[in-house]
Amino acid sequence: MRTLLALVFAASTALAQEPGSELTISLMTMGNGDQVWEMFGHNAILIHDASRGTDAVYNWGVFDRDQPYFIPRFLQGRMLYSMAGYGLDETLMQYRYLNRSVSVQELNLTPKQRLEIRELIERNQRPENVNYRYDYFRDNCSTRVRDLLDRVLGGQIRGAAVRQMTGTTYRSEALRLMQGDKPLAVGVDIALGRPSDRELSVWENMFLPEVLRRFVATLQVTDGAGGKVPLVKGERVLFQASRPPEATKPPSFGVALTAIGCVIAALLVWLGSRAGNGRRYARLAAAIALGLWSLVAGVLGLILTLLWTVTDHAATYNNENLLLFNPLWLVLAVTIPLYFARGTTVRATRVTARGVVALAALALLLHVVTLSRQDNMALIGLALPPALAIAWVLHRPAAHVRG
Repeated sequence: MRTLLALVFAASTALAQEPGSELTISLMTMGNGDQVWEMFGHNAILIHDASRGTDAVYNWGVFDRDQPYFIPRFLQGRMLYSMAGYGLDETLMQYRYLNRSVSVQELNLTPKQRLEIRELIERNQRPENVNYRYDYFRDNCSTRVRDLLDRVLGGQIRGAAVRQMTGTTYRSEALRLMQGDKPLAVGVDIALGRPSDRELSVWENMFLPEVLRRFVATLQVTDGAGGKVPLVKGERVLFQASRPPEATKPPSFGVALTAIGCVIAALLVWLGSRAGNGRRYARLAAAIALGLWSLVAGVLGLILTLLWTVTDHAATYNNENLLLFNPLWLVLAVTIPLYFARGTTVRATRVTARGVVALAALALLLHVVTLSRQDNMALIGLALPPALAIAWVLHRPAAHVRG
């Protein structure tokens, strides 16, 4: 009996001394904040080392505004982010100040897996490895944590998540979390192209920290003996923010944007009608209003063109909103003032107006015949009525004058 007890004691002692057994690995998830880069939330890996008495938080969401060529890199979609480690107390102090919730999930990993996580992080901290090319949807602070955990688990997270579909898209998730800032959300909606409207798997949707947190909370993984155990041992909240919970659905902009488009169209028609009476100030007001809308639409079109052609922002490629806002509008921004002030450029102005209307109508037709792969009906409601109004004004017999 004593021999058996001695063997059990020796085995338990050996197990306790197994490399990695002194480590506790937790997934830390931070709630959304107020700044643009805080709206999607954040996460990190928390490592408690009992032998050293330390608690270190490692995250992949660090960027430096003073890095060389920061603005050009940002505009081109080539911004560098990096991984960094901080103390737990320092991290909690920061998120309390920002009023952002913090929760931790202790992960049910073998000592070998815990040790591997620490070794991978230490390797990632080397100067040659610490930076990475950031992508808002495909390579960010959350996907880096996801990929690290999936690696030490032998692909079990990906295997369980890649075939589960969510019914969400990059667009819907971005607008859901950004809807508190309506102008920003509409701007993002305009900028995103067809790639943003593909349905996401759970694996892809883990670009959001909260989705990763919820998924690992339910995941069963194999243990060292070949059985199944919950990946999460337990979860606790370290700080609860005093802010409303994040929205559960994306906003519906259709009615509001269509109403705005119709109001703008009505204003343009009214100003254009007054311009026909030959009064100088009426023509000036019409020229300013029609020219200003053309300038805004043209600048937006130029931005969309550049995003597609000269940047690495893949989510903005193949953008059907170029049918609504395109550089052709810049021609009208130049010719419309001449049209009203001097009665010149009549033919060029009218032909261009017909062109922008035809493109906007094509955007609508693509939806009617179900060829569109982009969720932009709300933006069609915003852009098509003013285009029709401008074309109508410019084709009225007495809309322009001869100097």
